[in-house]
Amino acid sequence: ETALPALDSWITPTERFYIRSHFSEVPNVDVSSWSLKVDGEVERSLDLSFEDLKSLPARSAVVTLECAGNSRSYVTPPAEGLRFGHGAVGNAEWTGVPLHELLSRAGPKKGAMEALFEGADVGEEEEEGLTLEIEYARSLPMPKAMSDDTLVAYLMNGEPLEPAHGYPVRLIVPGWYGMASVKWLRRVSLLPRPYQGFFQSRRYVHITDGESRPDWEPVRSMGVKSLI
Repeated sequence: ETALPALDSWITPTERFYIRSHFSEVPNVDVSSWSLKVDGEVERSLDLSFEDLKSLPARSAVVTLECAGNSRSYVTPPAEGLRFGHGAVGNAEWTGVPLHELLSRAGPKKGAMEALFEGADVGEEEEEGLTLEIEYARSLPMPKAMSDDTLVAYLMNGEPLEPAHGYPVRLIVPGWYGMASVKWLRRVSLLPRPYQGFFQSRRYVHITDGESRPDWEPVRSMGVKSLI
């Protein structure tokens, strides 16, 4: 994360923008063979190359991203004791195709409830004594997916995305914590029911004491945070 004193401008320079990835390796995506698939509960499946995507109507928006774990405590050398980090947040100008442009071209069916987003990042997670190999994926309810401000972005602060920030294409979901803005995006699928995948139901969830697992709610909108 960024050192807090370095967050001193309205637009966070890309080199100061925090990086949060779920696995140790950044996917090596060949843009010449990359494509974005749109399928599921749609009338017409799409398979768009990078050039196809860039040919579609685009817009830019300044959007703040924040890690859902921002301000968690972390351990420093013993002489320094326990500190609290607040730098997993940044504000950038993102440019790309509004997601609703893609979904409208595909034609959502009446029964579509959520849009599922799959990234190219794959790795291991420990769960109940098991090691799972899993890809990163999250979903959005259709009203949020069809919002004018939800973008399939390929530029950050006017430049192509850097590999660690999701090159060649990532999702940008304004107002939601950063885990919703799936990086290295490769597939969008419309679903007829709520998604229950690992990073939707086992990670990034609100857990209240005494609640059973089915009662866990996925983390979504960013809360207000003020720091003086």
